[in-house]
Formats: sequence, C-alpha cells, structure tokens
Amino acid sequence: MKRFENVLLASDMDGTLLNSSRLIGNKDREALRWFTEQGGRFCVSTGRAVEVTRMYFNDVPVNAPYVCLNGSLVYDTDGTLLRHNSMPAETLALLQAARESVPGIGAEVYVQDKIFILYNSRMTRQHFRILGIAPPCRSLDELPPCTEWSKLNLTGEPEEIAQLQTHLQAFGDRFSTASAMPIFCEVTSSQATKGKAVAQVAELCGIAHEHVYTAGDSANDLSMVQEFYSFVPENGEECVRKAANEIVCDNDHGAIAQIVEELAKRYPD
Repeated sequence: MKRFENVLLASDMDGTLLNSSRLIGNKDREALRWFTEQGGRFCVSTGRAVEVTRMYFNDVPVNAPYVCLNGSLVYDTDGTLLRHNSMPAETLALLQAARESVPGIGAEVYVQDKIFILYNSRMTRQHFRILGIAPPCRSLDELPPCTEWSKLNLTGEPEEIAQLQTHLQAFGDRFSTASAMPIFCEVTSSQATKGKAVAQVAELCGIAHEHVYTAGDSANDLSMVQEFYSFVPENGEECVRKAANEIVCDNDHGAIAQIVEELAKRYPD
C-alpha cells in the first residue's frame, strides 16, 4: 500500500495553489507530483469556470474529480460531468432584488462550461480581461432557463458588494452567496458549496471523511475549510484563517508544498 493511498487533498486555486502571478510554483508542482506518485488523490475546488480551470491541468497532477463554480459542477478527470448542482427557480427574483439594491451591478451567468455577460460593468470587464477571455453578452430572453444555470456572479465596487451581501440575506435558505474577491458576489444554489462538492468527490473516490484535507484562502472556501481538516495560507482572509486547523506559508512561498510536508508527518512510511 502506498503512503497516501485513500487520502484526498482538495485545494482552491487563486490565492492558494496559484501564486500572485497566477502560476503554480515549482516547489508546489514537485510536491504534488510526489504526493500523487505516493498514492494521494489531488483535486482543485475553485470558483473558476471550467475553461479557466482546465488550462492548468498540464501543469498539475489532478487525479481526482474536480470542482468548479464553487461546487455547482463536479467533473471527472476525463472531462465528464458527474454532478450539476443547478440554480433554483427563484434565481430571477434574486437577480431582480440585486438590481434594485444596486442598479449598476454587473451579472455574469455560468451555464455548465459556458459563460455569458448578462449585465456588463467595469468590474466584469476587468474580471474577464484578467482571465484573458471574452464571453458574449446575452439578454435574459437569449439565455437558457435559470434552472439550467450553474452560477451567477454579481460584480461591483467593494462597497456595493458589501451592501448587496446584506440585501440578499433574505434569500439565504435557497442560495449560497460567497466572495472570492471584494468585487464579487458569487451566487449558487444552497446545495452547491465547495464543502458539499468535495464531500461528493470523496464519495466518488471511496475516501473516508477523516482522510480528506482541504486548502483555501477566501470566503468562498469557508464551507470546505469548516467541513474537513483544513490548511489556510497565512495570506488568507481572517474568517478563513480563524476556521482553519493549520496555517501554512503564503501562496508565493510554497503553501501547497508545506501542506504535503504536513501530510507526510500524518502518514509516515
């Protein structure tokens, strides 16, 4: 039996696996290669869309089903969609409430592996410019029914997003709202969180809860940080650091490599 057999490590991407240049450092890459060679299962659990997640897979050994859009989508390593935790019928009511609260709010609609701009904003333009993609603009009439949507990302100035988060608390029983960045309000079904999706990945892999480990740095990671034994980089948001089991170095200095070192102590030869 290999050292990390039946162990799963699920990591966020931005701010955790990726450094400040949005690259995977050599130290982290080598550590993950050793972890998986020793039988470990590694997956990413990200708020990113599928297109801008898979682009890293030549650089990192993902060998377990992976999570996109904050838990809305779970894909097998061959690209097969395994789970789609789609949005509820009340999504349009939430969107209307958001637009009434902050009339200039931007809205990005994610439908599995497709991205659309519903309402443009400066922050939406900035978001996709950083990612290097240019999704098409569509009206509501041109989009699929909201029950087929995977995620709604509302974008605005940080003070607008803070106001919006408060305003949308009335929808808390049906939706999960989280923010990877102060300019985002990421809305998914209440059944779609990173914590629940990582649990689905563990079930698919046949790995027990006590052998699942997670790593993340921002509020949209909180559900998986609270659900499993967790590591958080020292540059993580305060709410996530407080929930962590262990704090590791920041994402520019080998956070993932340090996590693998800690796992090696928990699973000695």
